[in-house]
Amino acid sequence: MARHLILPLAIALLLAAPGSRATGEFSWPREQPDGPDWSDAEEGIVDAILAGDLLLLEDGRELRLASLRVPHPPLAYHDAEPWRRAEAARQALAARAPPGSSLRFVSAAPAHDRHRRWLVQAATPQGGWLQESLLAAGALLLDRSREAIAAPLLAAEAAARARGRGLWSDPAHARLTAEAAEAAIGRFAVIEGRVLAAAQVRNLGYLNFGEDWRTDFTIRLTAGALRELKQQERPVEDFVGRNLQVRGWVFYSGGPMIEIESLAEIEEPGVLEE
Repeated sequence: MARHLILPLAIALLLAAPGSRATGEFSWPREQPDGPDWSDAEEGIVDAILAGDLLLLEDGRELRLASLRVPHPPLAYHDAEPWRRAEAARQALAARAPPGSSLRFVSAAPAHDRHRRWLVQAATPQGGWLQESLLAAGALLLDRSREAIAAPLLAAEAAARARGRGLWSDPAHARLTAEAAEAAIGRFAVIEGRVLAAAQVRNLGYLNFGEDWRTDFTIRLTAGALRELKQQERPVEDFVGRNLQVRGWVFYSGGPMIEIESLAEIEEPGVLEE
């Protein structure tokens, strides 16, 4: 009789082995029309958290979470300690995907970043879409440099920002008016204001938020952003009179300026935060 129990017991032990323990433990994230298609997801065991958007699997693969950006310190920050928001992002990821835990993931588009790291959308065993969870907590920034941004991620960051969660409670990431943008030179900022003038000069576009373009806050549109406007059959002057919000690194160029590569980096306040 005991011999008949050996095979079932062996199968049970195999299913419980570390390399396959996640198979029966996962609860898929709720179905979302604009969310990832998890049907072809791969699975791995987390070995280490390298940064707020970067982790290493036990099989040696390095995964970078797509759609996210780790908050960078201001240029004036020279402390020996890690930037507080970058460290908070790393801890937030470690809390959701600690070493030894299972992760399921699907390739993003594009599939790799410029360092050839694998860009993925990821899910935790508890059924959470990792990117959505991190954005909702205000732990990381949404990468708005690409056109294709899933609506749930936009909504998650907008809610965190509206409620002042995580990095959005930090003065270093407070939303500034266009008139106060000079104070943000040398760091990341979210700037909001009304466009007073717009022009295209050769292969660049300029959205000016003041009377004097030599000193006011300006959004500079790269050739890529201008191509998007052309595809939409919109002139750059279409932005005049609009109340816009833009995020990015503020630098000095005859006044505070943010350069964008995609129109997705521009928001119209009120659309996402209701």
